[in-house]
Amino acid sequence: MNRVTNTAIANRAFSDNPENAYTMPSAFYTDPAVYEQEKSAIFNNTWHYIGHESHFAKPGDYLTLEIADERIFVIKGDDDVTRGFYNVCRHRAHQLLKGQGNAKTIVCPYHAWSYKTDGKLRHARFGAEMPSFNPEEFCLPEIKVEMMLGLVFVNLDRHARSVSELTPGLSEDLLSLVPQMAKLKPLSTFAFDTPESSDWKANWKVVVDNYVECYHCHHAHPALADIMIMDSYEHRVEDQWARQLASKSRTENKAYAFSDSDDVQIAAYWYLWPTTSIWLVPGSANLFVLAMMPSSAGTTIFQGHRYGLSDEPDVERSTYLNGILGPEDQGLCESVQKGLHSTSYNQGRFMVDPARSGTAEHGVYQFHKLVIEALSDSEK
Repeated sequence: MNRVTNTAIANRAFSDNPENAYTMPSAFYTDPAVYEQEKSAIFNNTWHYIGHESHFAKPGDYLTLEIADERIFVIKGDDDVTRGFYNVCRHRAHQLLKGQGNAKTIVCPYHAWSYKTDGKLRHARFGAEMPSFNPEEFCLPEIKVEMMLGLVFVNLDRHARSVSELTPGLSEDLLSLVPQMAKLKPLSTFAFDTPESSDWKANWKVVVDNYVECYHCHHAHPALADIMIMDSYEHRVEDQWARQLASKSRTENKAYAFSDSDDVQIAAYWYLWPTTSIWLVPGSANLFVLAMMPSSAGTTIFQGHRYGLSDEPDVERSTYLNGILGPEDQGLCESVQKGLHSTSYNQGRFMVDPARSGTAEHGVYQFHKLVIEALSDSEK
């Protein structure tokens, strides 16, 4: 793995000054060896969004998630404690749970080994007849679970620092811009119109690159740029999170209609390292939270939820988000992924300025810095 990162970085070393810095080399987006290194260097020791505390209202309520090649689930125990586990049977490694639902007992579909909601082995056929069989040896390995403002995050590293400790200021920023945060409830599993449009043919870093900047918005998202008054656009970049904010919007625009009496008059987009996006758009009270998860070196899957106060769907807004904005971004990211394979391209430049303009690429620079630091640390 040293060969991949050291050779690539040596082309143009990453600069501490974003005004002089070049982007990550194309190999970081295309080489399967980089993706393999990212599993241990990034995905196995960072926080990832899985759901909301209301998803775990009753004992047995569960959600599942795939983190790179690891499958996990979070479940509410009979003792009312919410825990996370690897979604792998301890007998022959079959997946235990799918999707979301309620399971009073966790039963493997393969050989019917069963587990309690606290992860302890409940029953293994013939186990009681084998003197050398120790059920304690086959409990489900636990992962770390933490809640922040009702959002539930998971971390495969049981010794990881808390998500709140790693993201100082994030909770306060969310509450200041989403005053109804405590009242919001998940309305649906948020996906795009078709399964194909939530499964993008682009490396996860291409997707994050696209999400953490609005340098492309005027040209690539004309309707979005029309709903947001871009002169009001701001960008806040912290160590492990960032936020973009359009503090002014137009009710009459090319995207979708909303009223000046609606709950939300701003647009805000938060990013939590490495895979979580949180966004708020004008109109009725809303929040969208997505995990941007790699499914291979060249593909990314979205999993997440839509939050609001009312079950009434905002059809016009949903039509724009799902039918126009999502496909626009998907097309951009998939085109970039193809271009990164070209022998003519290796590195680009961050378009930034000393004034840290809201539509400049300071967030992309910070993201690249975090990736390179994580991969470099894993080589020590």
